[in-house]
Amino acid sequence: MPRSRPFPAPRTASPAAPDPKWLAWASPPWLKRQRAPRQGVVTLDRRHLYILPTRAGVGFAALLMAMLLTSLNYNISLGFALTFVLGGIGMACMWQAYRNLLDMTVAGASAAPAFAGDPAAFSLRISGSDAGVRIGVDASLPAQAATLPASLSLARDATGQLTLHLPTSQRGWLALPRVTLSSRFPLGLFRVWSYADLPLAALVYPKPEPGAPPLPFAAQPDDDGAASLPSDDGVDQLRRYRSGDPLHRIAWKHSARTGRWVSRTGEAGSLPTCWLDWQALPQTLTNEARLSRLCAWVVAAGDTMEIGLRLPGVEIPPGRGGAHRRACLEALALWPGRAGQPAPEGSR
Repeated sequence: MPRSRPFPAPRTASPAAPDPKWLAWASPPWLKRQRAPRQGVVTLDRRHLYILPTRAGVGFAALLMAMLLTSLNYNISLGFALTFVLGGIGMACMWQAYRNLLDMTVAGASAAPAFAGDPAAFSLRISGSDAGVRIGVDASLPAQAATLPASLSLARDATGQLTLHLPTSQRGWLALPRVTLSSRFPLGLFRVWSYADLPLAALVYPKPEPGAPPLPFAAQPDDDGAASLPSDDGVDQLRRYRSGDPLHRIAWKHSARTGRWVSRTGEAGSLPTCWLDWQALPQTLTNEARLSRLCAWVVAAGDTMEIGLRLPGVEIPPGRGGAHRRACLEALALWPGRAGQPAPEGSR
């Protein structure tokens, strides 16, 4: 009796390796290639301009093909003429669309600081050349940025600015992503586009705490019990209420706030000083909540008093004014880094 041979084990189908040629077609290198701007300027030359027909352009080509087949089938001379005329117009539109962006230069102009949750504004400076006017030039950010494109038109040898708004979610430096410059001029049959990678970054401050408590102001009275406190119409020297003081001299708001009667002397003293101390905040607050409250206090202080800021590892002496306020906000935005650390290359 012949010996039966065991059946060979079935072969498991191994996943086919993807074709390298298909991968190269699916992700062409120009999608990932970045151009380093020369002296902060990106020039849209012939090697970096791309053009494809739009949906309207594809429909226009299909219409021309139908007109050509109909003219061939019925031998219509006028149909041939109309088809070729429209085809010439389409070719002229393709060249004009390509020429609309050719040799245009793009550079970063400025990046305005913003609070977390508010959009950050990036300004781009766009310049044409002697090639002619530029009509309907659009600048947009990646789709995940969820921003609307900005558009402008330039006269010959003119320069203009485009402002792009990028949403912010957290404090710190926010770099401008790759910008797409495109145009559908003149008839929308073709879309020409290019990319610009600009070294531009905006500083995002912490989000001010909504409904933050009043400033932790502590008056330092002198020997007479007077203290410098901000008032509605300037800075007055305040002292304890004395019997016989006229009613119009009583500081009603400060009396209600402190719970004791104080009167104005009418003599302007030095600006009061208020320290915003990290350690004085409630221990139940998280780090971001502390920064949010300190940011709200810095904004609320204004120029009516001198404020100082104390953070772990950072201390800014008391001062006032726009530059001092920006220094405090910058320290809050970059903490736990050191205040005043250099900005990324190209930031404004």
